Amino acid sequence: MNQAALGAVLGLEEQNSAAPRISRYERGDRMPDNESMAKLAEALELPVAYFHAVSEPMAEAILVMSQLPEAVQEELLRHMREFARNNLRERGA
Repeated sequence: MNQAALGAVLGLEEQNSAAPRISRYERGDRMPDNESMAKLAEALELPVAYFHAVSEPMAEAILVMSQLPEAVQEELLRHMREFARNNLRERGA
């Protein structure tokens, strides 16, 4: 989906305002408000949390988790917690 199409999702009909606004979001110069973020997430078929990830691995984890059924998400979360506990113990934390 191009910037103009994403701008249209937000109600920005004019090419000269849509592409620059989306570009600022992409660069991180500006954050969309919650309503706009929800619309972008829906249009891109991404969870809203994806946009709040602080790193690429975190964004990837959010994306992968969001594609799993809830029961599998819960199971994976249990494994992640166990992994984190074991890893912290090994490091002496």
